[in-house]
Formats: sequence, C-alpha cells, structure tokens
Amino acid sequence: MLKKLKLSLLLLCLPFAALAANFEVGNQYTVIDIEKSTTPQVTEYFSFYCPHCFKFEPVAHAIEENLPAGAVFIKNHVNFLGGVSPQTQSNLSLAYLVAKKHGQADTITDKIFKSIHVQRAPLTEIKDLKKLLDINGISSDTFDQDIASMPIIAAEQAMQDKQNKYSKLGALTGVPTFIVNDKYKINLNTIKSQEELDELVSFLLAL
Repeated sequence: MLKKLKLSLLLLCLPFAALAANFEVGNQYTVIDIEKSTTPQVTEYFSFYCPHCFKFEPVAHAIEENLPAGAVFIKNHVNFLGGVSPQTQSNLSLAYLVAKKHGQADTITDKIFKSIHVQRAPLTEIKDLKKLLDINGISSDTFDQDIASMPIIAAEQAMQDKQNKYSKLGALTGVPTFIVNDKYKINLNTIKSQEELDELVSFLLAL
C-alpha cells in the first residue's frame, strides 16, 4: 500500500518536473534580487501609448484567464515613455484606476488603446479622458471626484513607485514587461506560443 502511494505521488510530480526542466533561469526568465510577493501574482507593466502593448492585449487577457486558482493579474501603467509628458501619461493611469474602481477596467482600457492607436486621438488632455469615460458610463462629476480622491491618487503613486523600483533594478527597461510574484521577469523574446507563456507563468508562480 505504501509503495503504491509513493508511486502515485511520483506520477503526480512527473508532469511538473518535466515542465520545470524546459524553463531555465537566464533563458526564459530572469530572477530579480528582491523578496517575492506573499500573494501569487502576475504584473504587466504597460503604456497606453505603446503600440506593442496594444498588440499584446490579447496575450495579457489570455494570461489572466489561464491563471491558476488564487493568483491575480495586475496592470501597472507607466509614465516614462518618451515623447509624451509624464503628467499626461499619469492622467491615463488615473483614468484607468477610476475605471477599475467602477468595474470597467477592461472596457476603458480597450477604448483608450483604440482611441490612441486606431482613431489616432492621443488623449493628451484630461478633458479628453473625462469625455471618453462619460460616454462609457462614468459621469464627468464622478470622474472629477475620483481623480481628486486620496485612494486614486495613492494608487497612481504606487504605480510610479513600482515602475521606479524595477527600473532601478534593471528589470524594467521597456514595455510590455511581465513580472511574476515581484521576483521573476519573463523574457518574452524567448517565448514561442501562448501555451508556453501560460506554462511558464504557472511554473514561476509555483517557485
């Protein structure tokens, strides 16, 4: 009986062991020299002004949909892209956070990306963002109240703090960048398929 139990446990471990053998530190992922998060999570660092981030949206959605139970997906908008002022980029972060507060993060994210990259409307003014959210169910009054509220201001500052931390560590040199458990950066240029990416995410979450 004990021998059968040991064999069963071994068989359960085999798929994970085989998978783990396919992923190597320094190849598919890089270890960031900090303590990992207590909550299993995948953070995407992105910019609405980044065309690659726009094209990567289906990939990001797939990662979120395929996460193991208990893991969370976090979008962290950055404000360091050249050609646009940091404040203008932070305004987009604020708009995203307001939308997230009202359960419309995905909808507003899609609208902002399409406005910038499809309709060629750059949304450089706060009034443009206010109008976009108003059209999509978040009133101008609500928008004004929310972006002046401490929770939204603090959340946007937290986004900046995280981007600055990982930039200093050399882990955030461009977008999109995916970091798992605050400790493992995925090297996207080594990944050949969505399936491989999802497997790597699950592997890193379990480390």
